[in-house]
Amino acid sequence: MEFIISNLTNEIIATNIKSYEKTSQLLRCCKEVEIIEKEPNRKIRQGCVIDYKHKLYLSCDDTNVTNRIFKHYFRLFKDLANEITSSLEVTRNKENQKTRRLKHNLINYNTNSIQELYKLFPQDLFKNDKNHLDTIEDVIKKSPRKAALAFLKILKNSNLMKAEFDVYEMLDQENPYLDFIEHPIHKVVLLTLNPFWLDLAEKGIIINIQSFYEKIIIDYKTISVALSHIFDNTTKYILPNTPLNISFKNSSECIILCFDMVSLRIEESELNSIFLENVSGKWSKDTELAGNGIGMYIVNKLVSLNKGSVSIKIKVDRSKSKIVEEIPFDNNIIEIRLNKNCS
Repeated sequence: MEFIISNLTNEIIATNIKSYEKTSQLLRCCKEVEIIEKEPNRKIRQGCVIDYKHKLYLSCDDTNVTNRIFKHYFRLFKDLANEITSSLEVTRNKENQKTRRLKHNLINYNTNSIQELYKLFPQDLFKNDKNHLDTIEDVIKKSPRKAALAFLKILKNSNLMKAEFDVYEMLDQENPYLDFIEHPIHKVVLLTLNPFWLDLAEKGIIINIQSFYEKIIIDYKTISVALSHIFDNTTKYILPNTPLNISFKNSSECIILCFDMVSLRIEESELNSIFLENVSGKWSKDTELAGNGIGMYIVNKLVSLNKGSVSIKIKVDRSKSKIVEEIPFDNNIIEIRLNKNCS
């Protein structure tokens, strides 16, 4: 039994036919049941049924199948076709969402990198016939600090782009491969933070990191990407000229990373949805700082893959709450709990 499911313009959605000739023949069918003589003593029974958005084609060369049996098969096929198309639609939407997410973020990071380069090397510099390498070298010699700052910002964007590629496939796999190795968690945090240091410094953020020497078994790549999203959100939402306090809590069962800051208000009603994909908070949208609402979703997903958990505490110290230019800020704490036994 061979089949084709197509849309109303004959674009094939699903089929088990590999032959182009056979496919073309069946797509020409316009009757519910018809018999075609292919060669002496060989007949093909085929049919086509059209619903509100699909065309369904069925073909059978079994001589024991009568019109009545064929119609019975067609009724079963119509039910199965609905399941097939629904499943394909879900899969297609999921893949499109992944692709849109990846494309959106890569475009943003790439645009930011290009802007940093053009701020340092305006395009007008390259309009004459001067050697481009000499031009770039001259700019770097005249403004070495500006060049160093641009380098750090481009490095940050490159790390974020790498993070996107690292988790692109992993996020939707039930059992992605994770390389669990013992790491000093303080070093992991510090290495991930380094590319964001400049952006935080430009906002007047004082970074206080507690000394900590414990090691924990984690998958470095996924935890590093999760931390990248936390630091990326921090650079957007933290109140300028305030401290970012990073501390560690240690127990026999787990290590807890605490990111304590005064940052954009998170409403109580948003706590249940903050880890959902494509969800952004009221104030991040009102201030036009919201991205596409996937940062905390990814953090939660990747930490969960490491058998850990993420939680957010809001308005911890109410004396730190402030209104700046009609925008509310509160003392918020993000905690990442990593179990010492990740099995």
